[in-house]
Amino acid sequence: MRAVCTVFVGTQPMVVSVAGELDIATAVHTDAILTAATSGTHPEVVIDLRQVTFLDCAGVRPLAAAARRVHEAGGSLTLLAGHPMVVRVLRFNNLIPDGTLPAGDAEPARHLPAYPIAVHHCDDRCRAPARER
Repeated sequence: MRAVCTVFVGTQPMVVSVAGELDIATAVHTDAILTAATSGTHPEVVIDLRQVTFLDCAGVRPLAAAARRVHEAGGSLTLLAGHPMVVRVLRFNNLIPDGTLPAGDAEPARHLPAYPIAVHHCDDRCRAPARER
């Protein structure tokens, strides 16, 4: 299943809802949408990954780039993830710290999987490590 991104424009914060698979086949499309959503000064963005069913390293790249852009622009980024595999991949790539606990009081909508939601407000630790030059 291809990734489907829905952007709620005009909301504060801007919400990007992603569904499906984030992998090499969908990374370019996802990157274009996240670049547009996280551009500007002091962007406030929520990336809702609760409907993502598969995430690999190619799918993580646009998320890491979005986190880096938001951090460098002095904005705020919140990641929402529900599927245990997606949370594991985000943690492995330092986008969600290991100590982040699922949000126990957050109730997913009925059409979403009944996994606990991992909520993480990104800060300077929510970035992929800089590449060595």
